[in-house]
Amino acid sequence: MQVSQARNQSMWKQVYQEALFELDQTRFQPKLDAALKAVQDRLLEVRSDPADRRELMELEDAKRTIAFLRKHELEEF
Repeated sequence: MQVSQARNQSMWKQVYQEALFELDQTRFQPKLDAALKAVQDRLLEVRSDPADRRELMELEDAKRTIAFLRKHELEEF
């Protein structure tokens, strides 16, 4: 794995984890939006070179989790 690939992999995970652990409701949705964008951007990179199947599965799982959280947030209001 190249340095830039490793950096991109850890970058989306960091943004995703920050969203998951955000307790402030006013900051949760913007962080969730940023996490979704980071996941989608990384998915485009990984799909063009699917060498890392594990990361692809992690990205798909993160995308489903974000969709679930967004739906749950909408039901709360």
